[in-house]
Amino acid sequence: MLIWYLARGAGISSFAMLSLATAAGALTSGRGCSIERRLVVQYVHRSAALTGLALLVLHIVTILADRFAGVGAAGALLPLASGYRPMAVSFGVLSMYLLVAATVTGLLRSRFARSAAASRRWRGIHLAGYAAWAAAAWHFYTAGTDASQWWARLVLLAGIWAVAGGLIGRLARPAAVRSAGDAMGASSPTVDAIPRVPGRQPAVTGAIRIGNPLGSEARDDRAA
Repeated sequence: MLIWYLARGAGISSFAMLSLATAAGALTSGRGCSIERRLVVQYVHRSAALTGLALLVLHIVTILADRFAGVGAAGALLPLASGYRPMAVSFGVLSMYLLVAATVTGLLRSRFARSAAASRRWRGIHLAGYAAWAAAAWHFYTAGTDASQWWARLVLLAGIWAVAGGLIGRLARPAAVRSAGDAMGASSPTVDAIPRVPGRQPAVTGAIRIGNPLGSEARDDRAA
């Protein structure tokens, strides 16, 4: 029973972290906050995503270790191969692969920041995080043995509200600012925003990537 409780707890906790990561990623795309605040939100986004992925691995391992779960190794890796609620479990499998894609591209963000075309490709792949969250929510609702419990419904609703709030915060930006952010995909400190030293020309040494819906990381775009 301990393994079964651990599997259920890891799955619910993974969904909670994935919801936090998705909501923070959406907020990171906005321009309505200071650079310092944006960096904090980016840190929350990445930390929650990695924690959610680790909990997902624990969820899968413990499910496979429980011989009464009825999922099986094939069911944990392939859609419709589970012996237990194959359709519902398939949404969890889909969420796993999409989450891995979003996490890997997030870790490789700097490699895609070398050109506007590569940045757009990165953003397109990283959008998988939204689909990963949606698939995880449906998996939670349809496959979770605790889904009918009031506290589990509360976790599910909290995750939905968090992601909805992040999306509303992103879409609430003025249309002109949103279009500019989506087109440029990055924001860097302006020369006017950097303290000037008499007789010296300020240099821009860093930029913050914000033009993606699931958040991004600080990066060094060294320029003279």
